[in-house]
Order: sequence, then C-alpha cells, then structure tokens
Amino acid sequence: MTEHRSALDTVQAQLDAFNAHDLDAFVDTYEEDAVITGVAPEPLRGRVAIRAFYEPRLANPDLSCLIDTHVLFGSRWVVAQERVINAGVSTETIATFDVVAGVITRASMLKA
Repeated sequence: MTEHRSALDTVQAQLDAFNAHDLDAFVDTYEEDAVITGVAPEPLRGRVAIRAFYEPRLANPDLSCLIDTHVLFGSRWVVAQERVINAGVSTETIATFDVVAGVITRASMLKA
C-alpha cells in the first residue's frame, strides 16, 4: 500500500521501475496530478504526460539510472545525486522529489 511507503522507499520504487523498464510501475509512483520539471522544455503535468514522455525512454534497453547518494529532509523531501546512463554515457543529475502519502507529487531534475 503506497500510503504507508516512506519517501525513500517511494523514490527507490521509482528507480527500480525505471531500471526494470516497467512503465506502469514507474508511472504508479507518481500522484495523478504530479509535476516533473527539468526533463522536457515544459513541465510534465499529470500521469498521462509522464507516461507519454517516459514510454519511448523506457523502451530503450540501454537506459538506466543509479543513485550515488541521497538525503531525506523531513519526512517527504528526497534529494538524490543520480547518474543517468544511456548506451554507456553517464550524465550526472540532481533530483528532488516531494513525496506525499507514498507517491511523488513533484519532481525536479537538474542536469550537471
């Protein structure tokens, strides 16, 4: 049950789904009206937009993500230093996640 999942567990579930290329599980870690910034020119708003953006990406078997380190602020904010790897090329990203009731409500990505 997601409402009992901690912020860190939610972010880990999102990462696991991303690396498993499981689009449904990935999208399910986001709240229905979640917003993601920093991955596209305009913010992704809602699960439909998140699904549409990530579907072709998660179809790429060479795409993965590692969290090098993370910090929990309070009970709901996670800041993670990530490496997104595509075909052997690594890009460092700082990601922030606002997690409420076991789902991500807001995420922001900043590429180094």
